[in-house]
Amino acid sequence: MWISYLKTAIRNIQKSPFYAILNILGLTTGLTAFIFILIYVNDELSYDKHYINHQNIYRIESEFEVSSKHDNFAVVPIPLGPALQLEYPEIKNIVRFDNVNNTTFRYGDKEYYEDRFFYTDSTVFDVFSHELLIGDLNKALVEPNSVVLTDRIAKKYFGNENPIGKVIESADGDQYKVTAVIKNLPLNTHLKYDALISMSTLSERVGAERYNSLEPIAFWNIGLYTYVELHENSTMSSIHEKFPEFYDKYMRPIGDQINASFNLHSTPLCDVHLHSDFGADEPSGNIAYVYIFSAIAIFMLILAAINYMNMATARSATRSREVGMRKVMGAEKPQLVFQFLSESLLMSFIALIMSIGIVYMFLPDFNALAGKDLYLSTLFDPVFLTAIILVTIIIGVFSGSYPAFYLSSFMPLNILKGTNSTSSKNTLLMRRILVVFQFFIAIVMIIATLVVRDQLNFLNKKDQGYNKENVVVLSLQDDQFREKAKVFREDLLLSPYIEKASNSTGVPGRIGWIQVMGVEQETEMKDLTVILNQSDYYFNDLMEFEFLEGRDFDINMGTDDSAAVIINETAARQFGWSGSALGKKIHYGYDENHQGGRIMKVIGVVKDFNFMSLHNKIEPIILFISPEPRYYMSVKVANGQLNKALTDIEEAWNRNGAKRPFDYKLLSQMQEDMYEGEQKINTIFSIVAILTVFIALLGLFGLSSFTTEQRTREIGIRKVNGATVFDILLLLYREFFILIVIAFVLAIPIAWWRLTIWLQSSFFYFTDIKISLMLLSGLIAIGVGLLTISYYVIKASSSNPVDALKYE
Repeated sequence: MWISYLKTAIRNIQKSPFYAILNILGLTTGLTAFIFILIYVNDELSYDKHYINHQNIYRIESEFEVSSKHDNFAVVPIPLGPALQLEYPEIKNIVRFDNVNNTTFRYGDKEYYEDRFFYTDSTVFDVFSHELLIGDLNKALVEPNSVVLTDRIAKKYFGNENPIGKVIESADGDQYKVTAVIKNLPLNTHLKYDALISMSTLSERVGAERYNSLEPIAFWNIGLYTYVELHENSTMSSIHEKFPEFYDKYMRPIGDQINASFNLHSTPLCDVHLHSDFGADEPSGNIAYVYIFSAIAIFMLILAAINYMNMATARSATRSREVGMRKVMGAEKPQLVFQFLSESLLMSFIALIMSIGIVYMFLPDFNALAGKDLYLSTLFDPVFLTAIILVTIIIGVFSGSYPAFYLSSFMPLNILKGTNSTSSKNTLLMRRILVVFQFFIAIVMIIATLVVRDQLNFLNKKDQGYNKENVVVLSLQDDQFREKAKVFREDLLLSPYIEKASNSTGVPGRIGWIQVMGVEQETEMKDLTVILNQSDYYFNDLMEFEFLEGRDFDINMGTDDSAAVIINETAARQFGWSGSALGKKIHYGYDENHQGGRIMKVIGVVKDFNFMSLHNKIEPIILFISPEPRYYMSVKVANGQLNKALTDIEEAWNRNGAKRPFDYKLLSQMQEDMYEGEQKINTIFSIVAILTVFIALLGLFGLSSFTTEQRTREIGIRKVNGATVFDILLLLYREFFILIVIAFVLAIPIAWWRLTIWLQSSFFYFTDIKISLMLLSGLIAIGVGLLTISYYVIKASSSNPVDALKYE
């Protein structure tokens, strides 16, 4: 029986190849988009699940409140993890990670810049399961100056040599002995590292007693990623419930002194990648985008299925005689239903085969776009492949269900008499509803693409409060080279292509650091959290900050290097200084008893500038002179002289004894990099918008072909009675035009609502959704829609009426 259904389905496809191709193209497009998104979503949801005991591992995080100001961080104080393990028997193990931060390592004549080397506790392999290649993980990170390498890094430094016992050296002269090699981490790991250095190395460097201190003051400086592994049947909720007692014992003495409090947060390991919203975190994903892409995948499939429904119901008149004859010959309704479903299933599986071929061809491009390293082998995982086949069956049944049940319900007597008018009206209404829905989705995607692009333009063009153009940023990670920062700066200024240079703690996009400082109030000094940036005398001039009052630092003023600060206008406002801020006092560097440190005075207020991305609101920022060389050198290059300036900068870099390879970033590019996620979203939305419009147009193209074919005699009669080509064009265009306009009207409020939510949740500063973008999306939909049907409409309206009447 099934063989008979299959043969009949193939014959029907061969009888109408044009409509079959349109249907298969639509289904292929929908399934291809679905498979790509399914691979992406599957990867996003699989982060960290390769660790054997992942369900019992949590990352702990910090919430500080200082004078009613909240800050959440993914890192916690150094002693917090060990102290929690001491206090709570629910905790089986703890492990901490501290990034070595952009350092050069060498072995022999091989030297590489590394930014994914971490200090960690020796318990790391008890908490996180790794596949050992060489060595002994039980003792690998016990001794100071021990290092465990991933296979990729081991091969990079040592080739095919056995690396165990060999020593690599950092740019600062520290030596690390290789004790083990582990398999490379899977890409779906949220905390990515290439090498692990024993935490006891840091403890030995700063003094074990100081580093492992459980004194209250040690709990008020954050710095390490910390993970806890719980015993079976234990929960983090019990630890959170008892944490107030922990706070009272270890942290309250200092908290009360500085008018601050601390709260513990925790995130299950497998949720960190998609659900983290903490400062100082590693790059992570976004669960909102997983939801968005999942919804897009489903809508793409629905659109493709609607195409099939539309085409099948539109062609019901040509299939009705076949149905009537089959019923007269004794065919039952279930048999007819199975016949029509077999056709849609056949097309779905043809589309699936084509989709897999397309995915194979474009997977490398998709990886580049999504920042992934996905493989086609994922498709042939039994669970994954089963899911795709089930989806194909569902879409085939869904596509063919309405035409199958609709056509099989025709009464043979009515069919042979040609009296199915009621049914024709019903199917006409259904077709119109489906066309409206298709263009509704397409217009929403067009609006989304235009709004995302507009927001990106806003981010890149908004006045940041500083001049980002022609600024080269150098990272001075080498301690010895950094000590020469002043000499290096003077050497740079000898180049005729360099106008200015400045050494600083941070640059826009690379925050300095956050600290509690005493701020003058009417009756007392109040502790507040601020962002600090230390620099030499030339930083503000190089960045071209606009002064609202006061002056810049002056090297000729004897006290500016020790007693002067410059603040931004947000700081002045949040500090409650409603009048002039000049002369106000700020206490920096004091101990837990508010003793020591230095009292500095405000000498200037600059207009707000964005030290972070526009995802974040502007925070209070304090600028002051650094007595020590700092981590960044900013270089202002003469306009149009970048290449020549870079040559001179590299020569000065090497001339002054830098141990790490020359590397630089443009400040303008650093700003664009802050919105890399949005750039990818814009590209994906653009592609999806094109695909949704393409699917909708395929259906419209087929419908216009069939509609004009069905109305051939009507067109001929109208032309015989005097109708012009323009009259016929208006007649045929009008129906489709009205349907697209209805879709446009329905799409506007939905798109406006959802995109407003996205903008408000993702950015602190964002552009308003413009009415012009909405109108443009409607014009695009109407324009491409009418253009699509024009071939058949113009052909029908300009045909000879005699030929049209002969057609019938």
